[in-house]
Order: sequence, then structure tokens, then C-alpha cells
Amino acid sequence: MQVKSRVKTLLAVLWLLVVAVSHSGAGTPAPTALRFRDLDGVQVNGREVVFPARAQQLNGKQVEVNGFMVPLGISDGKIRRFILIEVPLACCFGDGPGIEQMIFVTLAPGQELSAASDYPVAVSGTLQVGVQRRESGAVESLYRIVNARARKLV
Repeated sequence: MQVKSRVKTLLAVLWLLVVAVSHSGAGTPAPTALRFRDLDGVQVNGREVVFPARAQQLNGKQVEVNGFMVPLGISDGKIRRFILIEVPLACCFGDGPGIEQMIFVTLAPGQELSAASDYPVAVSGTLQVGVQRRESGAVESLYRIVNARARKLV
């Protein structure tokens, strides 16, 4: 009888350890810091697009980057998709960023931000590097972060 009791106790302790580790975030690597300058240097050779080495290294990896939102639609005062840019669009006379300086962000299910875009945000999620086209064939994006989480920095 004492052996069964010890086995049950041991199993209970092991179960508690498994639960503690799974809730502690252990095993989940911290996202790699992404900077907008890591995206610079896209080259187009005919129909081939060559991405900078750093962007290629981070393709498919968890990243975190700071920037400002340009909403891609607002529903019930909330944003779920947006373009992330390095600096706010503050002046109508200034040049906007090029497509290589835009990151299209799709928030994870259940994630949303308020519809203000005048504050900086930190975005983390999976970076996708590659040409994404619209149905018309026009290039829509070069960089995307999917299954993202975003938070205000101010």
C-alpha cells in the first residue's frame, strides 16, 4: 500500500512541475528585436526580388518591432489589421515610406487596438518575408507580421 501512495505522490509532483513549466513560458523563445533598417536593401532583378540577409534570417521567426500604425480598417472602433511604419505620418508634404519600409500586421484572434494611431506600438509575432500580390497582380506587401500581439508604448 505504501508503494502505491508514493507513486501517487510522485505522479502528483511531476504533474505540478509540468503545469508550472507550461505556465512559466519556459520553452517559448523571446522574440528577436527587428529594426526597420533590417528591412532596407531590397533589390529587384527583373522579376526576382532579393531581400536583405537579416530579413531572410528572421523569416518565419518570432520578432518584435516598434513603430506607428496606419489602420487598414476599423470595426466597432477597433483595429485588427494595420500597416506598421517607423515614424508617424505627420505632414502631408513629407514623403511616405516605401513599400520596403512597411510591415503589414494581422493581429492574433482576440487581439485588437483602439482606433487611434497617434501613439507608438510594440508588435510581436511571426515575420513573413516575400512578395505578396493582390488579385490584380500588383504587389501588396514585402513584409508581414502575422498572429501578432500589439501594445501601446505610451
